[in-house]
Amino acid sequence: VIIDGFYDTGAHKPGDDFKPLKFLLDRKVNNKRAVLFISAAGADPEPADLKSEASTTGSTTNVKTGRSTAKGKKKVEEKKEEPVSEPEPPKEVKDMSKPRVDTSFREYVEEVNSSIAPLSSQEEQVSALALYVSNQMGGPVSSLPALSYDLHIAQLKADLKTNVIPVGFVKRGVFYHRALLFKALADRIGVPASLERGEYGRAWNQISLVQGGKTKHFLVDLMWEPGKLMEVGGHAAGVYRKL
Repeated sequence: VIIDGFYDTGAHKPGDDFKPLKFLLDRKVNNKRAVLFISAAGADPEPADLKSEASTTGSTTNVKTGRSTAKGKKKVEEKKEEPVSEPEPPKEVKDMSKPRVDTSFREYVEEVNSSIAPLSSQEEQVSALALYVSNQMGGPVSSLPALSYDLHIAQLKADLKTNVIPVGFVKRGVFYHRALLFKALADRIGVPASLERGEYGRAWNQISLVQGGKTKHFLVDLMWEPGKLMEVGGHAAGVYRKL
């Protein structure tokens, strides 16, 4: 079960050390695989946006008085105002000792609990969740180059100034991004699913369903035809895991 605070560094070779999160956060941004972080935990509101203190209509806002003053006009009776201490500007430096708050993932959890968890069958839940995950990460994929996910991830690293990316920040994801998000959300609504890895960054989710009195195992398509279930051992499942 994936809980808040889980982070995915990818496949490990025998003998590799598992790095603590703080070590990964302190690392300089590089071109290696991003570390995906899972958490729906909240935090205190961030400082107000500076844009609220400036107008783009030809006037400026006096920070001390809160009044708007047209450009080119004299300020009236401003000297009679009581002096007010200058407010501290919002802090620009983020706390890099922990990952950014993931409001998107928190919203995902709320949405799947309200719209997918109540569905009557596990098969319906799985298909609906697969489609939901796909929609959050770029939709159905015709080809990996067309998705341009690598540029998107590189931009996120640059913007966040870290290799650790909260999963909800990823809006164009491929196999392992989508499989991790599917697993994390499935755990939140009680849908049994595994998270499995292959070569070359491949990852997938496997679920089990009882059909005709027998338990069958399926891979969940999150990429090409989101929501499609591919029976394990079949051609489609083999292609999804390797090609």
